[in-house]
Amino acid sequence: MHVRRGALGWGAFLLLAGAIPLAVRAGILTETQVRDLWTLWPMILIGLGIGLLLTRTRVAFLGRLIVAATLGTMVGGLLSVALGGAGLTGGICGSPDNATTFAGQSGSFVADTAVIDVQTDCSDLQFVTAPGSGWSVTGMDEDAPKIEVAGSSLRVRSSDGQALPFFAARSTWRLSAPADIALGLRVSLSAGTAHIDLAGATIGTAVFDLNATTATVDLGSVKALHQLQVALNGGTAGITFPNLSLTGTIEANAGAARLCIPTGAGLRLETSGSVVASYDYAEHGLVKVGSVWTTPGYETAAVRIDLRTEGNAAAFTLDPSGGCDG
Repeated sequence: MHVRRGALGWGAFLLLAGAIPLAVRAGILTETQVRDLWTLWPMILIGLGIGLLLTRTRVAFLGRLIVAATLGTMVGGLLSVALGGAGLTGGICGSPDNATTFAGQSGSFVADTAVIDVQTDCSDLQFVTAPGSGWSVTGMDEDAPKIEVAGSSLRVRSSDGQALPFFAARSTWRLSAPADIALGLRVSLSAGTAHIDLAGATIGTAVFDLNATTATVDLGSVKALHQLQVALNGGTAGITFPNLSLTGTIEANAGAARLCIPTGAGLRLETSGSVVASYDYAEHGLVKVGSVWTTPGYETAAVRIDLRTEGNAAAFTLDPSGGCDG
């Protein structure tokens, strides 16, 4: 039997990426063990070094094999934790012991519209709304967040003095946004948790970039929402939709998205993705034509939610029994 060395690396990668999640389900590996698999990344450098040393020899493929096996192991660990809903935040963020209460800041928007842009790493983020036109930022962190206000724009960032992304100390932020003016939102969170409840808000476009994060996004009580964009790279997100017509994109890579839809709303869900993903749309009575799933009577529904749901090694669940808030 002849083994193609070029395919050996892909075989090792896919074998380990799939075997590790199965081992976790079977109880052979624990969640704690797979959380630490990302620390094997120096093996990638070792594999590259071996490949260079053995260049033009019959065993030069060993370096590529080590790199592929290491990446497969790391991806397998990521899939195990992400699809299991535990998130990766515990193993890749620093201790919260150095976090202290920072001086809160607040203000008010004078215009009828505003844009709020939030970016943080290793944070437990609470994002809520309150009546009026005011905003506030409070919480605990190793260094106070950087807050920039320019006219009708508010930007909140992790301090420049913090560690590299994913390795910062654990922080806790609480943001309050005004419910009485129209908002554009962008929230970017890496290696953290997010509890977002935008009750009463009027939103044009909401963008959520969630990396290695466990999040709940409650949009069920917003006054208006025209477009929603969610990118989930590792981790889980539970999204509660309002009883309003809207369009959007939900993209999940090595993650699990739970979508809670109001009763009676018409759904049009386009599916795409280059790596296997699971969708339970058929179990909820949706009909598939090509790559598009729709609820019967979608075209005449009073409320129509039109989403592109793209998954790569991901799972999409409609109206899970446990809801979308946990």
